[in-house]
Amino acid sequence: MKTLAIAAVAATAATIVLAATGYAQNTQPPGYMIANYTIKDQAGYRKYMEEAGPLAPKYGGKIIVFNLNANAVEGQPKKVMAIAEFPSLADAQRFYNSPEYTAARKFRVASTEGTVVITEGFVPLQP
Repeated sequence: MKTLAIAAVAATAATIVLAATGYAQNTQPPGYMIANYTIKDQAGYRKYMEEAGPLAPKYGGKIIVFNLNANAVEGQPKKVMAIAEFPSLADAQRFYNSPEYTAARKFRVASTEGTVVITEGFVPLQP
């Protein structure tokens, strides 16, 4: 009986450790790079897209929003809305500061007017 009780306590402890480990792994918020701009120079912007287009996956990222004619419902945002999601804020920053994206970024900066923000996503607390 004593051995069974010890085994039950050990199993419970192992379950708590595994649950806590799983919780810790799932609580890191994703990182997002959010761009909102207007294209001023189509040729320069095409060059940016050629160079920057394939880069996000190299840093674990994926484009989740890309709209060249976003419909504003409030305020005065620019026409283009693009959002790339990365596994973490650090991954988004690594992408943005990478030599490859830095080289491509100069074409976007020269051919557009707007903003780019890098931020953490939201991860709700789990019970």
